Amino acid sequence: MQKFIGKMEDFIAEGSIEDKVFWADHQVLGPMFAALRVFMSMNDVLVIIVGAKGCAYHLNFTMVAWGELDFFLGKRPLPVLEFTQLQIINGNYAIPDLWLKSLINLVTKSKYNRIILMPTDSILISGGELTTVALEIARATGIETTPLTISAISSANQWAGYNAALHTLYEPYMERQFTKTPTVNLVGWMWPSRHRGHEIGCCLDMLGELGIEVNTVISGGIDIADIEKSMTASANAVVCSAIMGDMLDQLDRKGVALAGSRAPYGFSGTREWLSSIAKALGKNVNRRIDYMEQRYYSAFSLNKKELKHKKVFVSGGPGRLVGLLHALNDYEMDIQVAAMFWPHEWSKSDIRHMLEQHHVKTDLFILSPGLDDLEWVAANYDIDVWLGGYQDQHVCKRHHIPFVPITVYQVPHVGFEGIINLGNKLIMALNGHSFVDNAYIANDIGGYICQPVH
Repeated sequence: MQKFIGKMEDFIAEGSIEDKVFWADHQVLGPMFAALRVFMSMNDVLVIIVGAKGCAYHLNFTMVAWGELDFFLGKRPLPVLEFTQLQIINGNYAIPDLWLKSLINLVTKSKYNRIILMPTDSILISGGELTTVALEIARATGIETTPLTISAISSANQWAGYNAALHTLYEPYMERQFTKTPTVNLVGWMWPSRHRGHEIGCCLDMLGELGIEVNTVISGGIDIADIEKSMTASANAVVCSAIMGDMLDQLDRKGVALAGSRAPYGFSGTREWLSSIAKALGKNVNRRIDYMEQRYYSAFSLNKKELKHKKVFVSGGPGRLVGLLHALNDYEMDIQVAAMFWPHEWSKSDIRHMLEQHHVKTDLFILSPGLDDLEWVAANYDIDVWLGGYQDQHVCKRHHIPFVPITVYQVPHVGFEGIINLGNKLIMALNGHSFVDNAYIANDIGGYICQPVH
């Protein structure tokens, strides 16, 4: 486990990160879940869990927890091909006839074009492999079936799961040549929803207002055919960098330029994102971006008067944290502590960008924080408001710190409107509003949208 506590400037210096044997983790979802959420948001991909039934039950429950209702995911099938521990130890993966008949019935009704087998850790640890199982399922169903070897155990990084999923989807098309169109793919949205009140809807509307055509969204709400279609775009833009993997770099070398590589948070980050996409597509839309930004400026200024110099803690994954730093820096808040979960290979360059290009300042930076680190921060820092994952509420309640959950997506946090939504929430928390009266359902607010005047 890579861990760091210190100054951001030291974090980006070589050799400053240490490997820690023990890590008190509260992010319980491992690489297997990361891969699953990519595939299960696609219309014609069926995931089959192979091994222990308990893993599938846990994953089904987690699907609800990460937004089944908020994102119109709906109840999608997650079949389990269950084997006993003795069968797994002996490598006996004979598929029961009744189970195979049930699978054929399912795929006939649902018209899947790809089946992904995901083994549980008991199979991986025992050295088992599912090539024969995949061949048998492919013969029975007539559908291409791929075993994906990715650990279910929570590990240092979910990146491995996202990376494996994207490679599985894109590898059939990497050696082909495609005619490019002046369009962009949005990467990092893992739910089918295109709702205007969600992050992806906000991004789609912004680009639409600028006259920029979106080719497809990876991976939420698409088919296998959309992966092939995405190869015709001229650029990829990141909505959430957690899902990037190294595939976007490979696609960049294949002619699909990596344009907006950081999510569009805050005025500064949103302008950066939109300008980067427009530049990659050869479009000059600076005046339209100015017009879009100005519609939100008065609301931003009012929020800034109340938030400037307030002391804040902020945490997030490798994409969200950098985005939130944009927003808090725009409000000129006093960022006491910034904490990053699941660092990626490009995290250092993102932090360097924030330091050198946007002059962000923090008192302390924590890489891979555990529950013990969050408790220490709450006890030792004077925090006016805490901005973090939904699980952080427990630390804040113990220490009576106003808390704003940023893993609730009922209103966008991205775009020019997102910084208004975020500012509104911070001010409400400072004034005593609780977003977490119910430990399982966030008490969220309505979104702020300033429509263009025609």
